[in-house]
Amino acid sequence: MLRLYRICRNIYEPNDATGASRTPGRWHVLGQRVLYFCSSLSMCVLELRANSVSFAAIRREYHYIDIEADTNRFEIIEVPKSFYSKNWTLNREPTQKYGSEWFKAGKYSILQVHSAVLPTDSNFILNVTHPDFLKLKFPKPKKIPLDSRIN
Repeated sequence: MLRLYRICRNIYEPNDATGASRTPGRWHVLGQRVLYFCSSLSMCVLELRANSVSFAAIRREYHYIDIEADTNRFEIIEVPKSFYSKNWTLNREPTQKYGSEWFKAGKYSILQVHSAVLPTDSNFILNVTHPDFLKLKFPKPKKIPLDSRIN
């Protein structure tokens, strides 16, 4: 069983990929309906901070979910270690191309990638147009329990 975490603005449902389809990301291009997840809630927070979202905004404007993906039911493909060059985080073009080709192929529902923020951790890109996406259960979002000492 794989537990995945997602933080999004509290005005959106966590299973809504509209935002990603309107804005290209590190692993997808404009128009592709994907959702980004992390291997832990703390990694989600770190990803937001890397994108200049303040702790105050995270507390006030965001919520999170955690879901379980049964690795016996979901096909997950991992980007090979050989893909990551020394400076892979500096140029999004290769990662966008790789992710876009994964999305278009439609074979796998989940792509496992290194986090650009902390490459020892993983992020997971979910293709919401893949038939397996409908098998996931999305719980009610929860408030992010950040300690008040963190500013």
